[in-house]
Amino acid sequence: MRMRTTLPAVMAALFLTTGTAWAHHSLISQYAKEKTVSLRGTVTRVVWKNPHGWIYIDVPGESGQREQWMIETGAPLRMQRRGLKATDFKVGAEVIIGGWAARDGSKTVAGWIVTFVDRETKGQEASFALGR
Repeated sequence: MRMRTTLPAVMAALFLTTGTAWAHHSLISQYAKEKTVSLRGTVTRVVWKNPHGWIYIDVPGESGQREQWMIETGAPLRMQRRGLKATDFKVGAEVIIGGWAARDGSKTVAGWIVTFVDRETKGQEASFALGR
């Protein structure tokens, strides 16, 4: 009788603790390190959550229309240790972000470095690491 109640509890515990490992992805499998990009655009949205944050920016495209790019960052705690906060990414602020392009050709980048244009012109520390 005891086995019946313990087995479902053990199964549930194993499932809940391994779920995050299944959901995580490899940087190399999703992004091409040989395809570096540098994007200059305007912040439209920031998602500051684990396991990785996201910065959305509008970038002028070749045809003159705005293109929305998504930049994957490191975990919020890692970003904070590098001197960044979610409030640093103000909607409407101009940024320059460098990183690696997605292998699938989507407008997604593994962000490596961000430069805040307004800080640069004021002589303040302007560039910070975003990567993992």
